[in-house]
Amino acid sequence: MQTEEEALTASLAAFDKKLGTYRSINAGNYADDAVSGSYSVVVNSRYAMLCGSDFEEPLDGAQTLRAECISILRSSLPISMAFLMEFSMTICSLFIIGHLCTAMELASASLAVMTYNITGLSLVEGLATALDTVCPQAYGSQRYSKVGLYFLRGSAMIMVGMSLTAIIWFFSASWLQLLIPEADLIPKIQLYLRIMILGIPALVLFSTGKRYLQAQAVYEASTYVLAIVFPLTIVFVLGFTRHFGFVGAPIGIVTSQWLMVIILFVFARSIRPDTLRCWYPFMQSSHHFKRVFTHWRPLWDLAFPGLVMLEAEFLSIEALTLISTYFGVNAIASQTVIANLSSLIYQIPFAIGCVISNRVAHYVGSGLIKNAQMTIKASYCLASIVGVSMCLFVAFLNKPLARLFTNNEEVVELAHSVSYILAVNQIYDAFNTFGAAILRGQGRQRLGGIWNMIAYYIVSLPLGWWLAFGPLKLKLAGLWYGCGIGILILALAFSWYIYNSDWQLIIQECNKRENTEVENDMLHSDSVDASFSSQ
Repeated sequence: MQTEEEALTASLAAFDKKLGTYRSINAGNYADDAVSGSYSVVVNSRYAMLCGSDFEEPLDGAQTLRAECISILRSSLPISMAFLMEFSMTICSLFIIGHLCTAMELASASLAVMTYNITGLSLVEGLATALDTVCPQAYGSQRYSKVGLYFLRGSAMIMVGMSLTAIIWFFSASWLQLLIPEADLIPKIQLYLRIMILGIPALVLFSTGKRYLQAQAVYEASTYVLAIVFPLTIVFVLGFTRHFGFVGAPIGIVTSQWLMVIILFVFARSIRPDTLRCWYPFMQSSHHFKRVFTHWRPLWDLAFPGLVMLEAEFLSIEALTLISTYFGVNAIASQTVIANLSSLIYQIPFAIGCVISNRVAHYVGSGLIKNAQMTIKASYCLASIVGVSMCLFVAFLNKPLARLFTNNEEVVELAHSVSYILAVNQIYDAFNTFGAAILRGQGRQRLGGIWNMIAYYIVSLPLGWWLAFGPLKLKLAGLWYGCGIGILILALAFSWYIYNSDWQLIIQECNKRENTEVENDMLHSDSVDASFSSQ
């Protein structure tokens, strides 16, 4: 009579025989990774049943809460620097235009940059958040070339989406005239956006490329790239604007965007060649090439909620700016200062959130629930520290920071008074940002998208409007009180969902997303069918 252990061992041997056959007929390593990933899950679970061992061992030695916090902070430092430099690129271009061009051209550039951020940059970054989920999960489950496949799919999918944006930018004058009463500004805005179309592929590839590397815990790549490109951007924009006038600024930015992509790929190939083990050989055969343009639906199901999350927040800030026009010129200027200050300091918690998202997704892909839970505990500890630190930073330095944007003392004083609300908002915004990152790592962006719409457009903006124009007449301060309450609701909602996470379901969804495609490969590959039928 065969024992249970012998039966399980025999079934593993039979599975291994089929696995060996499958590997022998695939020259590319994608199929190998795909099957070996699911195979390792089976082996681990069955081995645990036989031996009674626990496979939830830390992958990087971060066993304690303190060690996990240090690991997150160490990894997030280079990303924070990269985000700050990348955010500052367009601001520096506006400063240069303001000094070298006319006031009308500065106004045109400001509106063009705002349009670019809403319809371009945030669109790319929002859609690319899908890679924050699938790439680390694939890497954690040891499906290495699947990371490269997701990078290629994400890049292709986003470029298709951005082709519509390119058309909108090219003919922007036709619809901008409906929104902007100053007709003299529109030709310059359209010219700026038309030049920026040339940088769309570079923008997409850099956004997806850095996520390809971050999934492998290579966080310093974008920092090295921007450390080189950021000063060159200032040189390009300054030089081109002096020689070509207004159009020099977008030409300089587009040049920098392409330089960023080139240096990033050189870094991956020359300095960190180990990252190429995750590359997917899409040129190896027509089958490999076609795979890049199939199975977009699971990626889109993650990308669209990520886009909604980012755009909802982005547009709500722009809505506050539009509402502030009812309070006079000084209020508009103060709102501009506060909004830019808010965006600047947001880069730090957002960068830390990228690391958190990667670590959670990595552990989900590996099936290491305890490790993922430890990362979440560390995230909430860091949220307290980062939130209070950002609060104190804004509270004590808001005046000097405001003077970087304007010399008008009335504007500085108004911004100073409202900045204390912004400072308090930082405390729970850290929990909101880290909570959104954890949900991305779990593959639950849909919850974030729904709650962002509720918090910003059902609660925040209506409440802010009432506080600004209602009996209290708080004006600009009322708008930011409403914004803060919306952020607090998000922080509480995200925390509730994370606390009640169904980890088995999360891992099942991850495996389902991966294994469905493996099954399709095996069903549609004639060579695999022939080989298996001969067994």
